[in-house]
Amino acid sequence: MCNKTDFYEKFKTEFAQRPFDQNETLLWLNRNKIITMSWGFNSPTSLDEHGLMFKVNGHHHKGWVLVTLAGNDTYTLRFLSAQFKETKAKITEVYCDVLQETVDNAIERIESYSV
Repeated sequence: MCNKTDFYEKFKTEFAQRPFDQNETLLWLNRNKIITMSWGFNSPTSLDEHGLMFKVNGHHHKGWVLVTLAGNDTYTLRFLSAQFKETKAKITEVYCDVLQETVDNAIERIESYSV
């Protein structure tokens, strides 16, 4: 198990990319509130200005999602275990207009769902 202090140090040295407005990112994540609620979205946490974390309880992933912004203005998503011990998956080059869909596909969406 990795404690929060150890994780934060790892975040600063390995994951942090560039500062961004987490409130704007939350707006993109909440474009369709029903989708966000289906993830069991809770505990949004700002990591200075360089990261946004939130906890999910989705069909495919249960744990934390870490969102950072790269130098090319695309998001990087890391799907972390509940104890911050491991990165289960990483998705890069995510544009803001597909942020919610990308997170949904990774943690909750099932192909047989109808829209």
